[in-house]
Amino acid sequence: MKPTCEPAAKKRQCYCDSLSAEWKAQQGYAEGFCGVCERCGKPGHTQHFPGPVPYTGAWCDRCVTIVAYTWFLRNPVILLFIAIVAGVLAFQWWI
Repeated sequence: MKPTCEPAAKKRQCYCDSLSAEWKAQQGYAEGFCGVCERCGKPGHTQHFPGPVPYTGAWCDRCVTIVAYTWFLRNPVILLFIAIVAGVLAFQWWI
């Protein structure tokens, strides 16, 4: 089976090489891609979530970078902590 991904896709450890070209064509994936981005709908790659959650999905290169840097902000405890720290800093500045 010959590789179907460009070299940059191999670094991201996506599923391009494990899926047949016929199956990807049936799914409507663009050539050289193995998925459709869950966030923006552009051609992407199916890969593991870039955070500590055991989830596999498809993202384009732009969206996977955004998800990798912002996944921790979805936790309400982290947002509460950031709000408390901002409040304390604002109170310190106010005094």
